[in-house]
Amino acid sequence: MNPIKPMLAVSGQPFSREGWIFEPKIDGTRCIASAKKRVLLSNRRLADITYRYPELASALGSLQGECVLDGEITVFKKGIPNFRSLAERDHQNDPIRIDYLSRAMPASYVIFDILSLDKESLIHLPLKERKRILFRELEADLKDSETVTLIDSFPEKGEDYFQAALKMGIEGVVGKRLESLYLPGIRSQDWVKIKKSLKLDLVVGGYIPGKGDRTPYFGGLLLGAYSQGELVYISRVGSGVRDEELQEITGRFAPREKPPFSNPPATAGVVWIEPKMVVQVTALERTHDGGLRAPVFLRMRDDKEPEEGTLDQLG
Repeated sequence: MNPIKPMLAVSGQPFSREGWIFEPKIDGTRCIASAKKRVLLSNRRLADITYRYPELASALGSLQGECVLDGEITVFKKGIPNFRSLAERDHQNDPIRIDYLSRAMPASYVIFDILSLDKESLIHLPLKERKRILFRELEADLKDSETVTLIDSFPEKGEDYFQAALKMGIEGVVGKRLESLYLPGIRSQDWVKIKKSLKLDLVVGGYIPGKGDRTPYFGGLLLGAYSQGELVYISRVGSGVRDEELQEITGRFAPREKPPFSNPPATAGVVWIEPKMVVQVTALERTHDGGLRAPVFLRMRDDKEPEEGTLDQLG
C-alpha cells in the first residue's frame, strides 16, 4: 500500500448524536505508520520521520502481521499531551540527541484507525468495522506497551465527554460518524474536531524586525490563512517563541517585494516573505475585526503544507 495522506476533520461545536463516537483530541503530530518488516512513520506531508522516533519504530516492529495505522505522536507529561516536549522531539535531526531524547523524553503513538491489514486495504469499510478489526488484531499485542496505545472512544454523548475531557486537561474531542469511510487527504464532515480555546495552524507571510535582544531576529510574525486560494491576513504574534526557535524561524525567511496577503495590514516596517512556513498559535478568541485576542506562538508545523492553513479553522 502506497503512503497516503490522513483523513482530516472539520472544526465544530460540541454536540451529541446517535451513530457517532467521540475520542480525546490528542495534541501531537499526525502520523501514518506502516508496521511491516521495515517500519515507516510518515507525517501529514508524507515525510519520513521514522528516524526521529526509534522507540516507536521498535515497538511497532514487534507487532504480528503487517498493517497500516493512523494515529497521533505525542509526548505525555503527567498523563497529558505536552506540545513543548513534542516540539523538541519533532524538530530534532542530530542522531545522538535523538537517541538521548528517545530514552529521556519517550514519545507515544496513539492509534485510532487501521487502514490496511496483511496488504488488504480497509479504507472502504465503515469506521465501526475498522475499529472492530483494529482492536481484534492489536489489543492483545499492545496491552503491555508503554509507547503504543489504542485510543478510547465513547458513544453519542459528545457534549458530556467534551466537558469531561476539558476537566482532564485535554484540549477537546473528535467526533466521528460510525458509518464513515476513510477518505485519504479529505477534510470530511464525518469527522468533527471540537476544542475549547482556539488553536490554529497559520501561514507566516511577513515579519517585523526585532529590537533589543531580538535585533538579529524578529519582533513579530504576520500570520494568515487561505480562503478560496487567497492568503487572508489574520493576526500578528510575537510572544511564546523560545530563543532557539527565533534563530531557526529567522533562518527560513525568504523576502519578497509584495505582500502575500490579499488584505495586507498597514503596519510600518514589515518585511514580506514567501508564505512557505506554517506555525501553530493559540488564542482566547477572535476579535470583532476578525483578528485574534492574546495570540501566543506554540510551535512550528513542518508536517503541514501552507495550503492546509485554511480559514475554516476559525469556524
